[in-house]
Amino acid sequence: MSKQVALAARPRAGRGKGESRALRRQGRVPAIAYGSDLRPTPVSVDALELWHALHTDAGLNAIIRLSLDGDDHLTLARELQRHPVRRSILHVDFVTVSRNVRVTVDVPLVLTGEAPGVAEGAVADQRTYLVPVEVLPLEVPEHLELDISDMQIGGVKRIEDLPVPPGVEVLEDPDTVVVTVAVPHLHVPETTAEEVEELGEETATDVEQAVAEAEAEREPAGEEQ
Repeated sequence: MSKQVALAARPRAGRGKGESRALRRQGRVPAIAYGSDLRPTPVSVDALELWHALHTDAGLNAIIRLSLDGDDHLTLARELQRHPVRRSILHVDFVTVSRNVRVTVDVPLVLTGEAPGVAEGAVADQRTYLVPVEVLPLEVPEHLELDISDMQIGGVKRIEDLPVPPGVEVLEDPDTVVVTVAVPHLHVPETTAEEVEELGEETATDVEQAVAEAEAEREPAGEEQ
């Protein structure tokens, strides 16, 4: 389940790109915090502290206890804007949540076990990696697990086969495929009409050459007779 991560925020003026660039040079990330119990408030947070807050086992689903002007707010980090090359965070929204109100989040899906079909030459192909769920903020699972240790060749497991902790409601279609175990198909390139014709000509030439060689071998034997 999600653990609370403390993060201190400072109010900022929120006056355009110039202020944002200045904050980034200082090692801070411009942000805005808002929610049902908090009017939109421009803030900034330490870039390194934010990185650590978002790199726990909970990832982006970490419940961040944002400290602002002496008050603590439970928040989720959303709408992250990243640098296109360095991937550093340029801006983030902190959306407040209530511990008693369910939220919708995407939870990573992890496969466990080894499918017997894989040992026989098949491949386990995971199709679904994130599962949308509705759950109380402090009960968000770090991930969901699906055991594939009983999957033979041709096996398929779907969302409906996924064990879900109490209090978690999966919002994905139950028929959505999660993983299949199948033998990979060999790719046989298609042969064009021109290639078939050329192949026929080469085969005919080979036959003619073989007949000629056979006749040449018979001629000396005939002379001796």
